[in-house]
Amino acid sequence: MTIIPASRRSVIGAALACVLVSALAVHAQTSDDAAWARFLAWLRAAPAASGPLEILQGYQKSLGADGRSPADAGREMGIVMRLMRDRNDAWPLMFDRIYASATPNFSTAPSALLMAAIAGRPAGRALDVGMGQGRNAVALAAKGWTVTGFDVSAEGLAVARAQAARAGVSLTAVQSSDEQFDLGTNQWDLVAVIYGPGIIASPAYSARLLRALRPGGVVVVESFASDRSAPQRRPVDIDPADLLGAFSSFRILRFEDTEAVSEWDPQTTRLVRLVAQKKPE
Repeated sequence: MTIIPASRRSVIGAALACVLVSALAVHAQTSDDAAWARFLAWLRAAPAASGPLEILQGYQKSLGADGRSPADAGREMGIVMRLMRDRNDAWPLMFDRIYASATPNFSTAPSALLMAAIAGRPAGRALDVGMGQGRNAVALAAKGWTVTGFDVSAEGLAVARAQAARAGVSLTAVQSSDEQFDLGTNQWDLVAVIYGPGIIASPAYSARLLRALRPGGVVVVESFASDRSAPQRRPVDIDPADLLGAFSSFRILRFEDTEAVSEWDPQTTRLVRLVAQKKPE
């Protein structure tokens, strides 16, 4: 029997440990990537759906139809929900399915928070972040605002343009992600982020908004909310404390961390609302 010196056994053990850790990391990455690829493939062929909840329930049902056990399907859904916070390529596919639906399960009326925020404010240049079908953009344009909106969904933008034409108003609708859209500098009197991206609660994004607003301009935010440490968070949830902290350099005109009926997949749930103003020079 060959006797390996203790020092060499230590080196070999460390090397084997590194190989095992690397293998586990590759397996985790492969599992994530495989789960994500299956989700994207399903989305590309998915039927129109009334809202995000129906989309996600439909995918989980499809996993069961493919022979997955409930526990396995639950694990796969957990991976997908986690990755949706960081991977952006599912959102255009998902919202194209939603905005193609003849029976949307979301409000088509303008946001009450947004309408209250602009009451008595002179019309100027407005940006609608994640404009969807244009319910807020069209309402702002009808009140005399010069409106630009952007969204990742081509289907939603087509509906928004048609809605504007029917209302006899004009707006600029751009297909873009939040990361790609150039917010500019001193461009806007109003930025609406109504059930928009979770990155609104990041200091980097609020700094972009601060630069983009004209002095005295306001940002209006409403979104689903949960604490950052909460288990099973929705991919779109915002931590109210993070949001308030991100806008610490603004003048806070309104802030609510509340239970109310949401405008998407209507349900009584935790919501966060914010109206913040860039301080006049």
